[in-house]
Amino acid sequence: MNAIIRSSKLALWGGLLFTPIFAQASLVTLSLGQSAQNVTLNGTGPNGSSLGTYVVTLGACTPGATTTTCIVSGAFTSSTPGLESGTYTLTTVYSGTGASPLLAVQQSAGSNFFSFSSIPSDATMNLTLVSSSGTQVIPFLSHSAFINGATFGLIYTNAAVCSGTPVAPCAVGQVGLTNGSAITGVTTGTAQFNQSNTYYFSDFTFAEHWESTLTYNNYSPATVTCTTNFYGDNGAPLGVPFAQGTVTTRTDVLAPGGSIHDPTTAPHTGSVIEGWAVGTCTGPVQASMLFRQFTSAGVPVAEAGVNGEVAATTEFATFAQTATGIAYANPSPTQSATITFTVYDNSGARLGSGNVTLGPLGHSAANIGPLLGLQPFTGFVKITATIPIISLSLNYEVAPVFSSLPPGDLPSTTLLITP
Repeated sequence: MNAIIRSSKLALWGGLLFTPIFAQASLVTLSLGQSAQNVTLNGTGPNGSSLGTYVVTLGACTPGATTTTCIVSGAFTSSTPGLESGTYTLTTVYSGTGASPLLAVQQSAGSNFFSFSSIPSDATMNLTLVSSSGTQVIPFLSHSAFINGATFGLIYTNAAVCSGTPVAPCAVGQVGLTNGSAITGVTTGTAQFNQSNTYYFSDFTFAEHWESTLTYNNYSPATVTCTTNFYGDNGAPLGVPFAQGTVTTRTDVLAPGGSIHDPTTAPHTGSVIEGWAVGTCTGPVQASMLFRQFTSAGVPVAEAGVNGEVAATTEFATFAQTATGIAYANPSPTQSATITFTVYDNSGARLGSGNVTLGPLGHSAANIGPLLGLQPFTGFVKITATIPIISLSLNYEVAPVFSSLPPGDLPSTTLLITP
C-alpha cells in the first residue's frame, strides 16, 4: 500500500545536479512527520508508453474567488542549525476553483514513483517553516518548474485507502493504470532545498498616485536567483504590473554584481492597490522597496525606501505620531495573527490600544492615530502579535512629504513596557 511521491520533474532527487552553480546556497534536508491532511491521486489510465497517469491533489483544498489553495502540513525535524524542529506547511495555489490541474506520470513500469508532467505556469508552491528561528517561506515552484534544489518525497502510511474503480493491490502504480481509481491518505516524507535568503516587504503600493520599485543588488561573486511572490490584503496572490507583464510571482537571475531596479507600471488612475511580498534568493543580496507618490498631474512629490526584513517576529517598537503610517502582514499560510497596537506619549503614559486580526497571508496598513481613535500625539507605538509577523512604518509628520522610519523589529523574547 505504501507509495512514494516525488515532486521534482527529474527522477530520484535529480534536481540536485544543478546545486554547484549557486555556491552560496547550502542544502537542507527535512524529515516530515505525519501530515494533518490527506494527499490524493486520481488515476487516469495509461499513457502512450503504458505508464500510469494521475491528477494530484496535495492536501486539503479551499477554493477562493478566483484561485484554489491546497495545504499539506505537519511537524518536521532536521540537523540544520536553527531548523532542528518545527512545523511545515506546503502550500499550492492555482487559478480556478475546480479540480486540481497538477498532472503526473508514473516514472517507470511497475514503479510506485511518479513525476509531475504538467503544472500551470501561474501555479505557486511554497514551503513555510515555523521554528525557533522564526518563519521562513521557501518557494518550490516558479513558472511550472521546480526551483533549483527544491524537491520533496511523501510516502503513504498504512492507513492509505483506494476507492473508485477497484485495483489490486492498492498502490500508486496500479491506481495510475486504472482510470477512475483513487488512492488517498496521510503521508510522511522528506523535503530538500537550498537554504536561501528570505526578504520580506511589508508593503507595496501602485495605481492612483503611487508606484513601488523592487530592488535587488547582488554584491556577491556568484550568480543569485531571487523568486518574489506578491500577495494582496486578503492573502490571495496579487497580480503586480511590471514592464515584463502583470505577475503574481517573478524570478530574477542576477549575475555577479548584477541588480534590478524595477518599478510598477500601473497608470496613476483608479484606486490605490496595496499588498505585501516575500523574496527568496539563493544567495545574499541587498533587497529593498521604494515607494513614490505623484500629484494628480503625474509629478513626483515624495518617496521613501525600506530594506527587506530578513525574519518575521512578534514584537516591534518604533517612533510614532498621529499620522505615522504602519503596514503589517502575516506570512503564515495557515494561522491567523492577532496584532495589538499600543501607543505611549513622550512621558511614557499609555494613550490607547487596539487589536487587529489578519488571516493567513493577510495584509493591512493604516495611520496609527485614526486606527486607534487618538487625539494628536508624539511618542512611540508598541506592536505585539500572537505569531510572527512583518511590519514597517513611515513618518508622515509633514505630509505629503514622508520618509521611512528605522526598523522596529525586536527579538520575540524582548521585555517590553506593560501594559
